[in-house]
Amino acid sequence: MAHAPTNPLDALKDPFEHSADGYDWSFFPTAGLEISHLPVSRFVIFQTIAFLIVLAVFVPACRRIARGDVPKGRFAHFVEALLLFIRDEVAIPTIGEHDYRRFLPLLWTLFVFIATMNLLGMVPFLGSPTASIAVTAVLATVVFFVIHYNGIKANHGFGNYIKTFRVKLDREGKLLQILAPVIEFGVFWLEIMTAFIRAIVLAVRLFANMLAGHTTLFVVMTFIVMVGIAVEQNLLTGYLFWPVTVVSVTTLVALSLLELFVALLQAFVFVFLTATFIGMALHPEH
Repeated sequence: MAHAPTNPLDALKDPFEHSADGYDWSFFPTAGLEISHLPVSRFVIFQTIAFLIVLAVFVPACRRIARGDVPKGRFAHFVEALLLFIRDEVAIPTIGEHDYRRFLPLLWTLFVFIATMNLLGMVPFLGSPTASIAVTAVLATVVFFVIHYNGIKANHGFGNYIKTFRVKLDREGKLLQILAPVIEFGVFWLEIMTAFIRAIVLAVRLFANMLAGHTTLFVVMTFIVMVGIAVEQNLLTGYLFWPVTVVSVTTLVALSLLELFVALLQAFVFVFLTATFIGMALHPEH
């Protein structure tokens, strides 16, 4: 059985612990309700749950859209509206009418899988696997290879694709004739670095936003525990406990509603950036 903290500040000793992955699954630690030494980590279990939800809810909706069937029920309409929004407002404008169909299954899968994993963090006793940099790094790595494989294929070979990273400057004047090769060389390697940085940004953006959101909720809730311990040890008057509790719970509810929005927003941003990068690889500007 876990020991209750004896110092008010002990409750905030590790604010990231609840968001971290591990092989122990705690429900009510102070009551001894926890599962230890799991054969796989908690985030693997949560990803499996997210996968099963996607399989049960979104795959039938995708097939319905492909067949042109009319959805039945409010939830079915909501799910289909999300998928059509990704198609009409993300895939088509960024990738183009001619190529978007090839990448639509990937974009749909990324959106619903990431959104589901994000939302699992709002369910009691569960967590968001996307609060782990390992999970978001794998997602970004998959996207990285999809982008550049299709970029190479669309430009008829690796050599031609690499040439799209080069820029050509006008060389009017003696100064530009001297500086242009240096600038072009520098911009070329900057573009190469940017290709890797984009993948890093995808991973870090999703990870940081989800970790920060859940950590904020944890800290706000912990204020109640801290004040309760302080009252028990006569460090604070008991009259402060209920005002702090009411304010903390009210703030927690408001932040939880915001976190629901952020969970969907971050899934959308990840997919939007992925579609944008794919479009840039297929249709380079230079």
